[in-house]
Amino acid sequence: MTVLEKPDSVIVVAVDRSEIVVVRQSRAGASAVTVELPAGSIEDGESPEETAARELLEECGLAAGAWRPLGSFWAAPDYATEYVHAFEATELVQAGAASPKQDEEDLEVDRLPLRGVIAELSDANSLAAVALWMQG
Repeated sequence: MTVLEKPDSVIVVAVDRSEIVVVRQSRAGASAVTVELPAGSIEDGESPEETAARELLEECGLAAGAWRPLGSFWAAPDYATEYVHAFEATELVQAGAASPKQDEEDLEVDRLPLRGVIAELSDANSLAAVALWMQG
């Protein structure tokens, strides 16, 4: 069996009053644009907390005044080594323009109402992070 060696990653449940910040983007394995939470891989020498702040800034142009770890989980343990660290980000402020990576050129930032957000999300990591967030 082949196991994909993938770096650990983070995912951010960014809450602004009664909305959650999401990103819409094309993914190679999906037939339609996905709706996901901001997320990304941990770079060498970076802590999960640092990565979460960097990804929120890069993907959404936002900074958070308060952070809370929500928990961690395996993304796809049957075939990949990626371990995902989930965080809640609140007290959001605009901190510049989003500057997505080259392979994320079609990334669009949006906000969805908390009520019904689960039905809008289209990837398992986002759904798992929201489930952790809902546990309080």
